[in-house]
Amino acid sequence: MYNQQQELKAIVCRALETFNNQETYLIKNDLSERCICSKFAMHLTNALQDSEYSEYIVDVEYNRGMDGNERSPKRANDKLITVDLIVHKRGYDCNYGFDNLICIEMKKSTDRRGCDADEERLKEMCGSSSGFSYKIGFMLLVNMKQHYIEIKNMFLLEG
Repeated sequence: MYNQQQELKAIVCRALETFNNQETYLIKNDLSERCICSKFAMHLTNALQDSEYSEYIVDVEYNRGMDGNERSPKRANDKLITVDLIVHKRGYDCNYGFDNLICIEMKKSTDRRGCDADEERLKEMCGSSSGFSYKIGFMLLVNMKQHYIEIKNMFLLEG
């Protein structure tokens, strides 16, 4: 598992590098978090294409897939749960279940709400008891002063 998590981290780092080299306009001009996140999703898709995970999909705010039902909304503690980006295979495989790789939350450094709630969601998504079992989660911070995205925190699948 550890080797896979290192490979997935390297993919996210490649996407961050290309984003930070090409997309600073979005941050310098204070575009919305959704705009920045969706453009990062494109860079992440490209980074996946050059890896053994090329058949995986990057989705923005995808909130389906729970308890073996691909149409059922994701829930934790009786609340709907959605993260900014996920990397997964869509649908449910009767033999394998859901195939979830990466979950990502993104927040601007100027957002007064902070990252605590986002980080709790990532912990839940990477928790083996939740049933989501994402292999790795990232809290990405959009540094509004220096105009780049950085990894603030990383969460690994338990167990």
